Amino acid sequence: MLAFIILAISQTGCQQSALGQFAEAAVTQPTVPHKSSEDTAHDSSQDSSDIIDHIHDEASSFHSNSDVQALGCLKASNSQVSQVNIGNNKKSDFLSLCAKETNNSAWCQQLVRPNENSYNVFKCTYGSNQVHQLIHPNEATWKYPIEGVKVIQDLQAKGLKVCQIYNWWRPEPYNKNVKGAAGRHPYGTSIDVRFCSNGDADRAFQELCKMRAAKRIRAIGHYGSASLHIGVGDKTANTWGKRCI
Repeated sequence: MLAFIILAISQTGCQQSALGQFAEAAVTQPTVPHKSSEDTAHDSSQDSSDIIDHIHDEASSFHSNSDVQALGCLKASNSQVSQVNIGNNKKSDFLSLCAKETNNSAWCQQLVRPNENSYNVFKCTYGSNQVHQLIHPNEATWKYPIEGVKVIQDLQAKGLKVCQIYNWWRPEPYNKNVKGAAGRHPYGTSIDVRFCSNGDADRAFQELCKMRAAKRIRAIGHYGSASLHIGVGDKTANTWGKRCI
């Protein structure tokens, strides 16, 4: 019995050490884009060849407080928190620009609010005192979510019902903590949109295909539900989850 207890303690220590090494490696990894299997689709002109089999849908990954405490998360560094705060200090400027270019669209307010379903993960990442808000500090990226709002307005004009924007900028390590794809939301080039029904999402996908063919947007993702990824300026120009026809 004593030998069994000693073995169990030894195994637990090894697991904790491995987890610590993993977290350290994840925090120190470079943030510049890198070529991946996902990026290889960029060079293809055929939608059928650049379908991605799976990409994270944050809307379906709610973590309770107990989940976060049990699983842990990568903590944002001081410099990462500083970048978030620099962006937050520009909230008024961003909302003013968005309102000016979208005829005072109410969607602008939703762009700066991270996904409510990942509230606890956000707090685990940045601390309980961090305001639940994200605005990309680089003003050069603001054109992408603002164009995303214009895309939503055009879809609504066609009778499609949109319920929520639930992601714009999702920096590291928050993005990693919700298992987000590395090459999209961390660069502030896309938004995730929840439509009011699966049927609305399916019809919106086909309308977005037309916009992609006209080079208005670069990427479209269908999460297999009522949610779509609209990659206005994504580096990787592709579709996943559903084909454009």
